[in-house]
Amino acid sequence: MVPRRRRSPVLFAALGLLLALGCRSDQAQQQKKDRDRLTMEMFQELIREGTLRPVDSMEDAFGGIQPDMGDTPEDYEKAAAARVEEARNEPRGADGVTEPQPPFVEAPFNPYARFGKRIRVHDATGLITKPYPMRSGVSQKVLDFMMKYGDFPLWDGQGQQPQDTVYFEIAPGFDTEFLAANLRGAGPQPGKDIPMGDWLVVTANREWLEEVEFFIDTFAAGPPQIEIEAKIVEWVTREGLDLGVGDAMMQFGPDTLVDSLEWSFPNNAGDLSGGEFLAGLGTIHDGVTYSALFEALSSFENVSIISRPKVAVREGIKAQIEAVEKLPYLKITSINNTGNIATAIDYQDVGVRLYVTPRLVGTGTIALQIDIEASQQTGSAVTFQSAGGSAGFVDTPILATRSAETVVYLKPGQAVILGGLIAERTVEEERGIPILMDLPLLGYLFKSTYDATELATLLFFIRPRVLEGTDVLQDF
Repeated sequence: MVPRRRRSPVLFAALGLLLALGCRSDQAQQQKKDRDRLTMEMFQELIREGTLRPVDSMEDAFGGIQPDMGDTPEDYEKAAAARVEEARNEPRGADGVTEPQPPFVEAPFNPYARFGKRIRVHDATGLITKPYPMRSGVSQKVLDFMMKYGDFPLWDGQGQQPQDTVYFEIAPGFDTEFLAANLRGAGPQPGKDIPMGDWLVVTANREWLEEVEFFIDTFAAGPPQIEIEAKIVEWVTREGLDLGVGDAMMQFGPDTLVDSLEWSFPNNAGDLSGGEFLAGLGTIHDGVTYSALFEALSSFENVSIISRPKVAVREGIKAQIEAVEKLPYLKITSINNTGNIATAIDYQDVGVRLYVTPRLVGTGTIALQIDIEASQQTGSAVTFQSAGGSAGFVDTPILATRSAETVVYLKPGQAVILGGLIAERTVEEERGIPILMDLPLLGYLFKSTYDATELATLLFFIRPRVLEGTDVLQDF
């Protein structure tokens, strides 16, 4: 009778471990799908309603975060109500009547305290001369506008100027700036005079000069200033499953043709310091020694990056906000007749860019022309070069860009949300012994696999606000 070969329990344990790894891969795929649904839960409402929509308050857009600077209009109303209440509680006499205050004596008029130090007071007539700097080429337009709507009594320039008249004079290009061509050059460098502004010189008495200042501040002080407040939210999720076999060996008996077989396909995390699952397997069956080291690592990463830039810009001018990183790389600049290649270090900008141009429409509507862009490096391209008979390779970064451009109209206090800039990157990698790596279950002994998925979602929240006169009273 031929004795039946006994099957090693360790071999059954190895088969069970391989079966568990196969089931683990299926479970990981299902968990990935579940996590994707949970990760995108906060964006589902946005995607259903569209990637662009206005909201009535920043509570929705900025998650209840209050502005960083100054008080709200409600705070000013509370302060005004407090002053009224304080006036009601002034000390009163026994008869309930407010106690009499000492008579008010008006201080002598000081023209320098009222109109600043940059004035000339004429001793003979008491008239005041003050210059008003303006943008280059604008002074004549302002004067024409004042003559049409100001109703100022003009002095004709004959004799001594009367008290109840106003005299205007324009000094175009009075303010100039000399800019040298090169500040780092040796010795004096030639430069250029650039006109920076005009002067509008006004001579009048106190009352008419105050009227001129009021007219200039109201109608000719330039376009309004608009504050652009943005919130940039970048949500990145990464998930990976890394399996491998290291230091695998099959050692045969002394009378066999092949002494031993060795192979190693470690996972990608094998060279990293840190925690990962390591399981050693060793057995002897019919004089053949089996040994292997199983390596497995499952990872999940959830990163949220939030930035809140804020910038003030005049109406009609572009506001630019950038958060970029410069990636260095070798750039081929020229190739000569002998095949020699010249290279130089260049940089690629990677990150987030936001361009906004606000325009005031009417008195309460702001039109925003918005251009957003987000870029990231997704890989590198290898460029072959040959110089002097030697060959080499130059890596050039490959960039992925997501962008959106639109024009929206917003009411005061509204914000706009731009979303839908989603990028998904999937990596699947297998290395192993041909034919053997395709065996069911046992194929895991002869290969390493790496699966990774990266999902990046970018949202922009933008709120414009017209800066009013009360903004100068706010604390910095």
